[in-house]
Amino acid sequence: MKRQVLSILTICMIIGLNGCANKVATYAVSTENIMTLKDLSKESKKIALEEFTDSNRNESMVMCRLSTPVGTPKGESFISYIKKAFEKELLVGDMYDKKSDTKISMNLDDLYGSTILGNAYWEFKATISSSNKKSFKVKSRYDYESSYFAGSACSEMQRSFVPAVQKFIGDIIENRKFKELIQ
Repeated sequence: MKRQVLSILTICMIIGLNGCANKVATYAVSTENIMTLKDLSKESKKIALEEFTDSNRNESMVMCRLSTPVGTPKGESFISYIKKAFEKELLVGDMYDKKSDTKISMNLDDLYGSTILGNAYWEFKATISSSNKKSFKVKSRYDYESSYFAGSACSEMQRSFVPAVQKFIGDIIENRKFKELIQ
C-alpha cells in the first residue's frame, strides 16, 4: 500500500512540476522607450554600445520551479539578448551610431526570476557605464501573475521576459543619470 501511495504521489509531482523548455520571445521594441529615446535624440548625440558583461557568467537559461528551463530564443546569453534589445531600441529611437565616440557599456550584476504565487517577478540589477567615465547602477523589477501549477507558472515566466526587458531598458534611459552618460 505504501508503494502505491508513493507511486501516485511521484506521478502527481511529475505531472505538476514537469513542463517543456520555455523559450522567451524575440525582443520587440517598446513604444514608451522609443518615445523617450526620440526626445533624448533631440538634445543628445548618438551613442554606440560597447561591451555588455554578466556577473552571472553568461547565463542563457534559468530553471523554473526546478523543473523547466526558461531560456533565450537562440540559446544566447541573457546579456547578449539584452544588448541586442538595447540596440534595437536605440536604432528605432534614432540614437544609435556604431561609429559614435560616446560608448555605453553594461555589467549585468544580477538577474533573478521568481514564480512564487503572489510574488512572481523578474529583477535586473546592472551597472551602466560610459566612455566619458561616468556610470550609475540601476535596479529594475517587473511583477507578473503566476500560478499554482508549474506549467502555467513557467509559461508566464517565459512570456513576461520581453516586457521585463522593456521595463529594464526604460528604467535605464529614463534615469536622470543616463543623460550624463551620453553628453
